[in-house]
Amino acid sequence: MKIRRISIQNFRGIKDLEWNLPDQRVFCLIGKGDSAKTTILEAIRCAFNPQWNLAFNDSDFHLCKTDVPIKIEIVIGDLPDEFCAEQKYGAHLRGWDKAAFNLHDEPEDGDEIVLSVRLTVGKELEPKWRVITARNADGVDFRSADRARVNVGLIGSYSEKQLTWASGTALARITEAENLSESLVDATRAARSSLDGQRATALKSFDTAAAKSEAVAKKLGVPVDDSFKAHLDLASISIRLGGLTLHDGEIPLRQLGLGSRRMLLCGIQKEGLDEQHITLFDEVELGLEPHRIARLMRHIKEDPTGQYFLTTHSPSVLRELTVDELHVVHKLEGGVEVVATTGKDLDGLNVQGHIRSSAEAFLSMKVIVCEGATEVGFLRGLDNFWVAEGLNPLSYAGAVLLDARGASKIKPLAAGFKALHYDVFAVADGDAPQQFSPNDAEDLTKQAIEVLIWSDQLALEQRAMLDLPWSSVLASVKLGQDLGHPVHDNVRSKLDIALDADVMQWPESPELRKAIGDAAKSKSSPWFKSISDAQAWFEVIAPAFADPDFKQRELASKLSRLRTWVDHG
Repeated sequence: MKIRRISIQNFRGIKDLEWNLPDQRVFCLIGKGDSAKTTILEAIRCAFNPQWNLAFNDSDFHLCKTDVPIKIEIVIGDLPDEFCAEQKYGAHLRGWDKAAFNLHDEPEDGDEIVLSVRLTVGKELEPKWRVITARNADGVDFRSADRARVNVGLIGSYSEKQLTWASGTALARITEAENLSESLVDATRAARSSLDGQRATALKSFDTAAAKSEAVAKKLGVPVDDSFKAHLDLASISIRLGGLTLHDGEIPLRQLGLGSRRMLLCGIQKEGLDEQHITLFDEVELGLEPHRIARLMRHIKEDPTGQYFLTTHSPSVLRELTVDELHVVHKLEGGVEVVATTGKDLDGLNVQGHIRSSAEAFLSMKVIVCEGATEVGFLRGLDNFWVAEGLNPLSYAGAVLLDARGASKIKPLAAGFKALHYDVFAVADGDAPQQFSPNDAEDLTKQAIEVLIWSDQLALEQRAMLDLPWSSVLASVKLGQDLGHPVHDNVRSKLDIALDADVMQWPESPELRKAIGDAAKSKSSPWFKSISDAQAWFEVIAPAFADPDFKQRELASKLSRLRTWVDHG
């Protein structure tokens, strides 16, 4: 079975969410922290949880407003025949148009046959699961056994129970036993005499599942010291409550590292007797090194039986996925929205390329698109200066600096991230109007994108050398010299006058300011072209930003606009 549409109302951090899903198997939810990514996974888990007494409390309601019920409605397709039978839900089938994302109450030609499952929780805190249609709003009960049949599993931060043979766990699902409770009783009796002596009979089905798990572990690179087998966990009181756990030799696998434990559970979930499953994987990167992340993501993408919903804050995870598999979650005043990273509005944005080169931008809330490395390094230094002045860093506002690698790429990048509903600010030089023109800046402004472009067709270095106090200009020249550039010759080539060999003795003049700016940004030997060099440049001129006269000049005043945007959007 596969999920086609998710609707959530008044559940935890989600006031309202409507998400139509494309027909695919892997959905990775990205976005800033507290955007409700994990809540989406929890909503799916609750909608198909087989427990009849699933516990809810007032804090599960959005803003604890219990007078508005929790409603989680999920449309599922790729249904098994038994769900479509008349004695099951045959009278409640609906139609789903995959291309147009339309739900028809009566299936139409070409529609996929689907069911709408609704979980409702009122202020009495009693969950009710129903299969509903517009023609029968009250619907019929969605039975516990049928919810279990959907085979939804959550892999979260605390997964030790999933490595036991308790009710509903991943191990229980892959155990070939007609009655798990009876098998556990047999295991208990075996323990009273000699567990190992009875292994060939009482623990046969459990050891079969353990062998499958060992094969999965080896395939995923999880270390196996001896061999996996079912054994009593002395830390547990009762086998009925999960005392029979998966072991590697004599060591319970619950003692594996977090990452290894979660990788193993993901593999066990896939081994569910070749049945389809929906696996929810929260913070998929936790406890894993980049090379094991790559192996796990390959395992997920090669699984034809599963539909996966992942959340991540890791660039390593993003780089292992395709653009079609990424979906950005934004939390807004009116609710939560999920935006796909593909579509006609993104034609000018090479999303896949930037996922590989600048994955951090996709994990932010605000994107500052910089023309090049000089702007990135300069603004990093400015960020450090702001922090020293007692202001919040860019990271506090969820803002990330993105190197566009050229003026011609600023416009499509900025417009692309805006189409993904990020807040965007563009920083550009004015010296290449054929690549980024005032008209380009105006077009971005019309899209509610802030643009900083230096006047008089100047680059950052040129603008700075005209605006900075003379002492900061000389400090810039000295830094260029210390970085190994032929500063004296560079400036002489722009201004045909004699200059003192000691750059700190140069006299101030408008002509010399211009020549220094031109030399600093020259294509043949730019002084501050790398991020680290540009950051070092800002650090030597930082005292100027405390100068009242300098604050009135263009360089400082336009950068103050960036500060306002960071703080207020």
